[in-house]
Parts: sequence; structure tokens; C-alpha cells
Amino acid sequence: MVLAGLLIAALICGPGVGRANAAAASSVGDVLSIGDPAAPGQIDLYLDPLCPYSGKMVRDQGAEIGRRIEDSKLHINLRFVNFLEKYSASGNYDSRAIYAAHIVADHSQTSDVTWQFIEQMFSADQQPKEKGETDLSNDQLAGLADRAGAPPSAQDMIKLGLPIPYDGHVIGSNNLPLLRAFPDPGVPLVVIDGKAVDGNSDWLDQLPH
Repeated sequence: MVLAGLLIAALICGPGVGRANAAAASSVGDVLSIGDPAAPGQIDLYLDPLCPYSGKMVRDQGAEIGRRIEDSKLHINLRFVNFLEKYSASGNYDSRAIYAAHIVADHSQTSDVTWQFIEQMFSADQQPKEKGETDLSNDQLAGLADRAGAPPSAQDMIKLGLPIPYDGHVIGSNNLPLLRAFPDPGVPLVVIDGKAVDGNSDWLDQLPH
């Protein structure tokens, strides 16, 4: 009964109201829309929450990506995939992390909070190791959401971890065929005007800034 009550409260309270000066973020099907949809820079971005190379990209380029999002220069269609999930300690880390990211976007409705959460997920002291002995619990993911500025309703949903209204496993699985349609389907992958490039390359230089 307590869990049901928390879930109802979270659904009633969320999504939260974002800051007026922040670009909106939203969960649209299997995609996280981050930044101004009319921004001159437009990309699709594929990441796996457990992938060390995805983590490297976000750590190396995250600040500049965040600046461009804030300045309405960049819009990202973020598609999480989960092909490394079987190598997580819990066996379901990717699904839980993907769920958490979609919840943060839905309840905060701001791109700065959403991107900050993603940066937290991939930070060197938080991202779990592939084939590591531990990964992040739901409570720890909720703590990252709190640190990023997500509302309490998002944190409550992440702690519960019920796949409502998002199923992280389904989202990750649905994005995999799209990733595998590219000639070199590794992550991180950035798609600019239909062309796929390595996310750890100088792809930012190809966009207006």
C-alpha cells in the first residue's frame, strides 16, 4: 500500500514545471528530446549507460554539449541502447538507468536538468564498470537525479523502479535495430544529416556554434 501510494503521488505531482528560461525536454516514444527543437544543430545520439566509450564522450564533451543546449544551439534526439546490460552486476542496470533518464526528462521538463542527470550517470565516479562487481541501485540513481535538480516526484519514481510509464528495457531494445542499421554500429554514435560519426570524434565542429 505504501508503494502504491508513493506511485500515485508521483504520477499526480509529475511531471514538474521547468524553469521558464530552460529549453524543454521530453520523452517521446523511445527518444529523449533535449534542447530547442528549432536549434541550428541537430543530432541523433546513441549511448549505452554501461559503455565506457559512451562515458568518455559525455565526460569529455558534456560541458560543451550542455552549453550549446543552454544557448539553443543544439537539439539532441537521445536514443539509449542496452546491449551491454548482460554485463552489469545487477543484470538490469541499463534498463533502470534508461528508465531513470526518461523519468527525469518527463518530470523536470527541462533540458538542463536532463542533461545534468546524464552527465551524472556517466561521471567517472558513478558510471558502473562493464563486468564490474557492483552497479548503481535505484536509490543511488534517485540521488543522482536529486543532484541534477530533478523534482522529488522523479526521485520517488526512480526509487520505486516500476516500468511505469516507461519501460527502460523496451526502450533500449527498440533502439538497437536502428543503431545496427548503420555500417559501424558502436556507441557512442552521433548522426548528423543522416550520416553516422564516432561520438568521440570532432563532430561538434561540424555543427553551428
